[in-house]
Amino acid sequence: MSDNVTISIDTLLNRLSSAPPKPSIFRVDDHLRSTNPEDYDPKIIAIGPFHRGKHHLQNMEQHKIRYLKLVLQRKNESSVERYVTAMRHLEDRARKCYAEDIQLDKDEFVKMLLLDGCFIIEFLRKFQNKDYSDDDPVFQYVHIQSNLLHDLMVFENQIPFFIIRGLFNMIKTDTEDKIKSLIWPLLQNGIFPVQDLPEVPETQHHLLGIVHDLQCSPFAKRLSHNDSMKNINSAIELQEAGIAFEKSKSDCFFDIEFKNKAMIIPKWEISDSTESLFRNLIAYEYYLTGSPQRYVTDYVFFMHSLVHSPEDAKLLRRSGIISNFLGADEMVYRLINQLCKNTIISEKFSYSNIFHNVNHHCGLTRNRWMATLRRDYFSSPWALISVIAAITLLVVGITQTTFAILSYCKLFAKNVPQVHGSRSSNKVMRKCRTHEDR
Repeated sequence: MSDNVTISIDTLLNRLSSAPPKPSIFRVDDHLRSTNPEDYDPKIIAIGPFHRGKHHLQNMEQHKIRYLKLVLQRKNESSVERYVTAMRHLEDRARKCYAEDIQLDKDEFVKMLLLDGCFIIEFLRKFQNKDYSDDDPVFQYVHIQSNLLHDLMVFENQIPFFIIRGLFNMIKTDTEDKIKSLIWPLLQNGIFPVQDLPEVPETQHHLLGIVHDLQCSPFAKRLSHNDSMKNINSAIELQEAGIAFEKSKSDCFFDIEFKNKAMIIPKWEISDSTESLFRNLIAYEYYLTGSPQRYVTDYVFFMHSLVHSPEDAKLLRRSGIISNFLGADEMVYRLINQLCKNTIISEKFSYSNIFHNVNHHCGLTRNRWMATLRRDYFSSPWALISVIAAITLLVVGITQTTFAILSYCKLFAKNVPQVHGSRSSNKVMRKCRTHEDR
């Protein structure tokens, strides 16, 4: 007869699936949360199970029901039966997208998927098409819309995208035949502006993953690597070594170049929403499997390498690379510094080629001398004045010495007896005439 421990372990083994799950929605661990935990939490609405039930998020629950009612009215339907049926078919698949067991029964989980999915679709549709009534509380205040867009980009605040796609196909109108129309509001945030939106692939995990992949895919096609990796100097130090900084015209946010002794970087608009968005994109990359590249993390590390001080941030701002909506350059420096904490860059760093070429440029003897000269003697107006004064004194000293020698030669030439045939006398006279000619 088997003992209780054997039975218990055998039961656990039998329940274990042969194929391990591949979740795409995680709770952010304490390692990432330690710097600024508020950036990983929604402000006004709970989407998905992780933040469901929090007191400060309850006001939006009524709006979810209101928006579902608007969907039914637009479709001339009186019941949610067909939507509930569709969600029940997707319930098990949706549960597997979360990295932990969800403590909701089947009915509650299906209800959550339906309400959250319809709210996302209706809110983004209204936002994009400006199709809302004057008495819609969600669109009466700009800060509510801003907070909702923020919350839809929180890593923990997601539902699987196939839920949104399935519901969209059920409620779309004839003029809304493309689901990509829903994604536009999430991309027009001033941080990742895009000119044209490609089709949204079927395999996307969730809204945050879509924004990430749409931004990174153009850059991934241009990427090349160098096996060696050595960090570069700060922006001020690179400028001292003769490297200029220019704003790029590229439509790809991550497309940084180094050519003709110039670092060419796309414009980065830094605002109050920057830190939260970047933290959640970095968290998405942190848990992403099957892809060795962490494009956003690599970009943040690159900028962190350039910005070691507020003066570096100031240089990039004056070059048109950083557009600062935070205030002082000190705040930009602190934001970039904080973003890079507890992050892990790609094994094949996205900008390794640039680092290699920049370090090669700075390693040349002439460039090292120029950097030293600029740093030690041209770093401030006072240092420049001191150098000019020293050079002036040196020139004056040389000039005075030259005139003194010439005067001495003339005096000596007058006092030396003009003895015909004297070799020594002739030699002295020739030397003095030579000095006079000079």
